[in-house]
Amino acid sequence: MPERETASDIEDAANLWAAKAERGLTAEDRRQLDQWLEGDSRRLGAFVRAQAAWIHAERAVALGTMPETESTLPQEPAHNAPRRRTPDRRMILGGGVALAAAFAGAYVVNSGRYRTLESGVGEIRRLVLKCGTVLTLDTDTRVDISASSDDRRLELVRGKLFVDAPRWRDRPLVVKAGGLVLQTAEGAFGVQNLGKTPIVALVTGGTLIASQSRGMFGAKQAVTVEKDHALTFAPDTLLAADAVRSVAAARQAQLLAWRDGMLSFGGERLVDAVRAFDRYGPVRIVVADPELARQRITGLFKADDPKGFAIAIAASLGGVAESQGETIRISAKKSVSA
Repeated sequence: MPERETASDIEDAANLWAAKAERGLTAEDRRQLDQWLEGDSRRLGAFVRAQAAWIHAERAVALGTMPETESTLPQEPAHNAPRRRTPDRRMILGGGVALAAAFAGAYVVNSGRYRTLESGVGEIRRLVLKCGTVLTLDTDTRVDISASSDDRRLELVRGKLFVDAPRWRDRPLVVKAGGLVLQTAEGAFGVQNLGKTPIVALVTGGTLIASQSRGMFGAKQAVTVEKDHALTFAPDTLLAADAVRSVAAARQAQLLAWRDGMLSFGGERLVDAVRAFDRYGPVRIVVADPELARQRITGLFKADDPKGFAIAIAASLGGVAESQGETIRISAKKSVSA
């Protein structure tokens, strides 16, 4: 029977893994780290403590100043003093990123103790949380923030959100969106949760750990999403590594154009572009011709100008756009009889 590792052996190994993670882990490194963590329940806590030591040691040089941002929402008083938590077996720090897969359960416990941030239809809001995290909310977006988390645990209930999170104490930033939990020690990323469409998380800075819990006691799936990569996760599916793809700079600009009040399309179907415009105001665009609805379109358009979009697209597709109250119809031109 193999001899059980001593606590000292585990601490030494954890410190080595923390140092390696700080330099950056390869895919093989991450696989070996996962195997090591699963081998003994004590290793998880040791690794968390070792990674936290790196965070504290680097704080003086790692934290930069956040750009001054005028909040569009009133500042709210702190609800609770900072509170240190003892890591349990479901919390892990890896590759400089804190994993807190227990977030879903903790959020249920605190379900009566959160505040809600919302943006109205056609409105984009930008605000700074007390931990220094900058949030940008797209139109018709709702974010719930756990009151006992020092603004470090959020849920994107609906809409689109961009997060720019500095490293703060030893607490990761956690964002829940649908069946996913996204976690980072520091970084910048956008995430969308638009009902039945896939959840998309795009990382522009730092690293995300995305995890999926299969019930209270079920096995957890986790993948790493690095800078310039995006995760696309369809509802009711299992999280897998092949859901993460690299994203070119031009495509990133398209996905995040909403932050500047713009909608950018690079080959989407017209019917999908129309759905995107529907989120920004009461005006509805109707594509009467199914053939036109399937056409692929490109271009950059103002999100608050559906009429301008409809006229431009109709002209490019050889159709016509007609306004009827708060409805704009795009249809094919009628052929002229001889």
